[in-house]
Amino acid sequence: MTSKNLFPHLLAMTGLFLSPALYAQDDTIHELEPVIVRGDLLQSPIERLPASVTILSSAEASSNGAAHLENLLGQIPNLNWAGGTARPRFFQIRGVGENSQFGNELPASSVGFIIDGIDFTGIGSVAGLFDVEQVEVLRGPQAAAFGANALAGMILIETVSPTSFQEGSIEATVGEYDLFSFGFAAGGPVGNQDSSEAAYRISFHKYQDNGYRENRFLGKDSTNARDETSARLKLAWNPARNLDISMTFLYFDFDNGYDAWSLTNNSFITTTDEPGRDEQETVAAGFKAVMHVNEGMDITYQVSGSDTDILYSYDWDWSNPDELESIYGPEVYGGTDVTDRDRRVLTNDLRASSPTGQSGENAWIAGLYHRDFKEEQLYFGTESTYRSETAAIYGQARLRMGKTLLLTLAGRIEDVRIEYSDTLGIDLGNSETPWGGKLALEFKPSEDNVLYASIDRGFKAGGVNLDNDIPAESRVYDSETMWNYELGWRAIFLENRLRLHVTAFYMDRKDIQVDSSIQLGDGNTFALFKDNAASGHNYGLELELDWQAAEWIRFFASTGLLNAAFDSYQYIDPNDGFTQVVLDDREQGYSPDYTYSAGAALEFNSGFFAEASVEGKDGYTFDVANQQSLAAYTLVSLSAGWRTDTWSLTLWANNLLDERYDTRGFYFANEPPAYDNPRKWVSQGSPRQLGLSFKKTF
Repeated sequence: MTSKNLFPHLLAMTGLFLSPALYAQDDTIHELEPVIVRGDLLQSPIERLPASVTILSSAEASSNGAAHLENLLGQIPNLNWAGGTARPRFFQIRGVGENSQFGNELPASSVGFIIDGIDFTGIGSVAGLFDVEQVEVLRGPQAAAFGANALAGMILIETVSPTSFQEGSIEATVGEYDLFSFGFAAGGPVGNQDSSEAAYRISFHKYQDNGYRENRFLGKDSTNARDETSARLKLAWNPARNLDISMTFLYFDFDNGYDAWSLTNNSFITTTDEPGRDEQETVAAGFKAVMHVNEGMDITYQVSGSDTDILYSYDWDWSNPDELESIYGPEVYGGTDVTDRDRRVLTNDLRASSPTGQSGENAWIAGLYHRDFKEEQLYFGTESTYRSETAAIYGQARLRMGKTLLLTLAGRIEDVRIEYSDTLGIDLGNSETPWGGKLALEFKPSEDNVLYASIDRGFKAGGVNLDNDIPAESRVYDSETMWNYELGWRAIFLENRLRLHVTAFYMDRKDIQVDSSIQLGDGNTFALFKDNAASGHNYGLELELDWQAAEWIRFFASTGLLNAAFDSYQYIDPNDGFTQVVLDDREQGYSPDYTYSAGAALEFNSGFFAEASVEGKDGYTFDVANQQSLAAYTLVSLSAGWRTDTWSLTLWANNLLDERYDTRGFYFANEPPAYDNPRKWVSQGSPRQLGLSFKKTF
């Protein structure tokens, strides 16, 4: 299937937008559906949440052939991500977040990630969208609910739950670059529908494409290919009138290649002789029991665990011996950097709360939490074990103060203990007792308007740099704290057809944890370390709008504005041990000044539907010390098709204008034999892709 064949048909379909014969005009106005924020401890409706959050429904998640969270990231204000992996794994919210975990880097996350209540923080590459009910992105510190892993915010994915009636769906997609995907989901009561106290939901999804790259040295177009398998089983059981039990079992096998760098800076054409891999296999399970003790209290216990094997490798010379020798002479090097990890996570959460789903405005919750995290790593013959154990106590309350005011109070205290050891004889440990919380005041002058002001304190534990090439004074880095101040306005207009959310924020960061590196010798020898900048600020604005203008047309738009800079950041250059590097007032890395998206969705009585959207972001600095940046870009997407009550057929085009844009950059010397000429190296994002998707529900 080629763009030459599909493109004219796609343009012809878009011309149908203007044809009045396709539909009969109907003045009926459909209201927007109510939305519950499940990432909030009190399970608040989005209209009453005193925080900045984006929620994407299953319909929005499946538009334009979207198969992975990667396809939705451009719709979320002030959310950025770092390339360097087969799927997005490292996220930044409002300029805060990690961009890598190479060998000798300890696992650290400022953006938490949860799928169906199970902790996938730092390994969210498996975030597929098949049979997904809702995607949530909460911006700003979420310390009370999620602790140290949510300094910048949280990403949550909730899949479709079991139902008391039989239902299911089948989806299939084909497209350019050898795209093929197939999904099947089914659920319903266990046994007789009228008397069953249990229900189930199973799903399976397979995704494949060739990764958009051509390796001319090996003569293959599959060295960057993706082969992804996801399976899920969810069970719900009501053994007694006051007891609800749910169980979730997840399996992911992402067998992906990674061949996305070239010495020509055109990553669509590679010449590596040892292409890398980005593989992840995860087995996970979760159990949740909710006991309705009485009209005033629920008791909830939730336990989850996961075991993940991760293999990440890349050809460190980005080339092959023949090419290197012909260009640079015989003094060349070559090889593959391989990191093999086994990660295990076990969490327990016990809480008491006002009744789950209670609609009243007074609500409370208090809980105990425990997380046991262990990661074993093999890197260039060195075996290491990193373990962190976290115990926490937390609580949140929402109280009415008069007819128009609501007060929210939340807090969390954690006890964090870290241990590290390896076969080189390094044995390190650390312990801290950080705390965070929230104070928010809501003013509700009417049912359709909420104004709020909030103060949040977030935190992130410190740690130790492992590389022996790092000077002693740089081996330890401190914990980071953040005060976040927000003013927000949520409003509903036009009889619940127009929703508007505006948030202004200011983040005061202390002891900012910054990723740094120094090059030692050849193009693959680096010392990677974290350092602390004294202070910095991140402030900006976020706006989201959703307008159901008529039954047949809906408009949506969002934008994020951001200013992120170091107030004070100075350190001694590890290359020589005495030169002071001053980065005061420099822009923080991975912090685009703006992100935006906008679009329109049409649906007519005849069954024809279409959607057009645009998204983009400003250029941003990826190397603060050398002031190296990636350029701004804009992407256009388009889809159209037919839908009935039981099936849909969608023709779609992503990156319609075939924009060349960069998703990751490095600045270092990677050319032999002297390795004395640092350059900017970039890797590109996905090109234009056209495809056809079919869905059948039953």
